[in-house]
Amino acid sequence: MFTADEHEQTDAGQPEAAEAQAPDDPIGLLERERDEMKAIAQRAQADLVNYKRRAEEERWALARSASNSVVSKLLPIADDLQRAVDALPDDAPESWSSGLQLVSQNMRALLESEGVTRFEPAPGDPFDPAEQEAIASQPSAEHPSGAVLMTISAGYRGRDRVLRAAQVVVSQGAPGDTTTND
Repeated sequence: MFTADEHEQTDAGQPEAAEAQAPDDPIGLLERERDEMKAIAQRAQADLVNYKRRAEEERWALARSASNSVVSKLLPIADDLQRAVDALPDDAPESWSSGLQLVSQNMRALLESEGVTRFEPAPGDPFDPAEQEAIASQPSAEHPSGAVLMTISAGYRGRDRVLRAAQVVVSQGAPGDTTTND
């Protein structure tokens, strides 16, 4: 059992206990309400910061998606320009040749400014289904089964993904070879 002096010392040493015992204490009520409001304001501020960050990320993702869509439509044109440059006859007028090469260079520069790179698998490279589309397969004594024999159409990579897979012919291995690369 406590004496009156010991009871007063215990209560004086524990102000929280006094607040809990006196729920009608207006200062304690106001302090708790203030703390609750402060916590609500901090959560609201954190929610706003998170919302702004997510909105900015979504805006960038949408812009990237729109850019990738337009760029994907330009890829066949870039290929056609390159084929035209490659097919220029030796006796073509210089103005034609230099003009076509300039347009092709400008197209490549535009694609590069959008983060697009062209890639062309070399003969003998292993077939990669993530970046290549096998449009045919042929027996080959020179290359093992599953290796690229030739590239029909170059592929293109964007900043974060393959925009168009390279179209390739894949080796079946040596004629009469029944082993596969599964």
